Amino acid sequence: MMRNANKTLGQRLTLVLQKQAVKTQQNLSLILIGFFMSLLGIGLVMGGEFLVYNLLHRELLALAGVIIIAIGCVLALVGYLSMSLLKIFYVITKDDEQPKK
Repeated sequence: MMRNANKTLGQRLTLVLQKQAVKTQQNLSLILIGFFMSLLGIGLVMGGEFLVYNLLHRELLALAGVIIIAIGCVLALVGYLSMSLLKIFYVITKDDEQPKK
């Protein structure tokens, strides 16, 4: 804990982004969860349109579907950016030397 206290905000942010860049499985999981959440939201919108007869319930179901689609898109975008741009950032900013103990 004391090691991070001496680092600037930029250095700590760089470390966090580098650690996230190498978590390929977690980033892929974010993409897949976002994709399936978007499909669920589309299903809610379509199901509400064709299966619900009450107008208020139909609109509420469509609103919930749109919110789920938006959350899914954000998750997929974060996962995609972590897999692509952060990997490039990691290659550019990583230290080639191992720290001496």
